[in-house]
Amino acid sequence: MKPFRADILAIGSELLHGGRVDSNSVFIANMLANCGIRVAKKLVLSDELRDIQSALRSSSKHANVVIVTGGLGSTVDDRTREAVAHTFGRPLAVRRKAMQILKRQVQGRGRTVTPLLAKQARIPSGAIVLDNCVGTAPGFYVQEKMAHVFVLPGVPREAREMMEMQVVPILKRKLQSSTYLWSHAFNTMGLPETDIQQRVASLFRKPFAVDLSLLASTKGVKLTLSCWRPLKHKTRRSAAEDFPEGDILIQDIRHMLEPWLFSEGELTMEEVVGQLLSSLHWALALAESCTGGLIAHRLTDIPGSSTFLDRGVITYSNRAKQELLGVSPTLVQKYGAVSAQVAEAMAKGIRKKSRVDLGVSVTGIAGPGGGSVKKPIGLVYMAIDGPHGNQSQRFQFFGDRSEIKFRASHAALNMIRRYCRKC
Repeated sequence: MKPFRADILAIGSELLHGGRVDSNSVFIANMLANCGIRVAKKLVLSDELRDIQSALRSSSKHANVVIVTGGLGSTVDDRTREAVAHTFGRPLAVRRKAMQILKRQVQGRGRTVTPLLAKQARIPSGAIVLDNCVGTAPGFYVQEKMAHVFVLPGVPREAREMMEMQVVPILKRKLQSSTYLWSHAFNTMGLPETDIQQRVASLFRKPFAVDLSLLASTKGVKLTLSCWRPLKHKTRRSAAEDFPEGDILIQDIRHMLEPWLFSEGELTMEEVVGQLLSSLHWALALAESCTGGLIAHRLTDIPGSSTFLDRGVITYSNRAKQELLGVSPTLVQKYGAVSAQVAEAMAKGIRKKSRVDLGVSVTGIAGPGGGSVKKPIGLVYMAIDGPHGNQSQRFQFFGDRSEIKFRASHAALNMIRRYCRKC
């Protein structure tokens, strides 16, 4: 049996003019998949009334679920309520529950509900009001024939909370899916997506239908396997039990990509590094130049990072490298600040100064200026000093300044990961 179909409509001219990016559809699609609902279409629409109405008419005819985000504020360009009202013949009216929600949120911020703000309490007739515990604009839900239409605020935090706490429970009650999305992700670094595809291509000549997707980013290449499966049991004990062919495929790909595979699922590079350092009971100190503290920032995003991260210093200038890390001025003059020799001295210096297990350094040219023929923009040297000795590595990254900085931070974390795995 095919899964239920959903369309996602993101409302807002700013999403089309380059000012903002629609991030809501990502977590909405994930939540819908967990309900056994497949997203067939995502549309980004202007604030024009006719555009929203046209999309609503089309989606409500073809989709079982329509999720609309945005256009629920009080300004002149917030027209989603009017579009729903006109499309489905449901006149707008101030609803008591919606006004209560609005007053609670507005007055909780020390403000009063003005006539302009009161616009947010106008809800189409017959719609179920959805509470907004984060912002001021209530959402709502209407059922039009076979289509379940949910209208949510565009602010990501508000949409996520409303989706998780209210929309998903309604969908699970109204649409009892007989399918679920089986998926498994592999996170790799160091191998281009075309090479990955060539390595695993032979596995997909088998008769079972599994979709393969590859996504390249500054974090590496993510390979995702997915397919819709019949829901045989209300509680699936394991993927291997329900879909043994998929488990075999996972093991085969894991073996093929092992040298480049740093995690599976949603586990990030910094989480992997944190787990390894914690398991070894190692303390880490960082000396960052071109990454400007980005490696430390990523590691400190992990709860409990104080157990493995001792300190980090940004030694951007040559003087800082000399004064804080003890790098020899002669070494900098002879080889340049961006060199394997200086990177190794930085790693040794930060380890010695902080008396930790592992010292890591990064020095490079992030651009857009400062490059030369011998040392182009994107050239980065990294070094590690630890129980297995001192080692350095040269990298050549491409992209703008922010991309080069992120790629360098990612490569440094991967270098730490590989060093730790030697134990």
